[in-house]
Amino acid sequence: MLRSDLRLTTRLFVAQAAVSNHTGLIARTGLAMPAAPFGTAAWQLPALVAYLHRLHQDQEDPSPELWRAHTERQTGPVPRPHIRYQADGLHDPHAVCVLDIQIGPRDEETGWPAADLAVIEQEEGACPFGRVTRRHGIEAIAAYAVQELTAEHAALMDRARRHQDASFVRLAELAQRAAAWADKVRAAAHADAVHVQADRARARITR
Repeated sequence: MLRSDLRLTTRLFVAQAAVSNHTGLIARTGLAMPAAPFGTAAWQLPALVAYLHRLHQDQEDPSPELWRAHTERQTGPVPRPHIRYQADGLHDPHAVCVLDIQIGPRDEETGWPAADLAVIEQEEGACPFGRVTRRHGIEAIAAYAVQELTAEHAALMDRARRHQDASFVRLAELAQRAAAWADKVRAAAHADAVHVQADRARARITR
């Protein structure tokens, strides 16, 4: 499906990725979904973290095909963007949340793929706002996912108290579990970076 298959008034979440390999060849891909109720950074960042973690575990370099297959595979209770998107989310007024992702080959020392993320959030209406958040590297991206999921957990628990609705509690628990998992990925990436730094320091000492 293309962007034209969505109703023009639909508020969108867009994940657009530029993937490069060791030769420097860059391929781009875009996927979209309705922004409500799961098209937010909190709910969609775990899919990116999971993809980077999978590449690290499988010792694979990224590719647009792997990214699309990972994102379009609907697993778990949180839907992922699955509609092929050929516009530019940065200039689409209906795209209220855009994950702009750049993914490169795995680092030879840590085994983690290179990754840069910009999250663009915008709202129109009576109180319009726009916000851009940038993170570099898997450790920072995973930490940002933890931050967003923790805030989502708190907001959902507040709504559960106000509305006495158990469905908000279940979603809050899901956000909490996702945050705990993303924090484990962050800790693993941090440990790998520390290990590489220690190896470099030992190498300088023994020269």
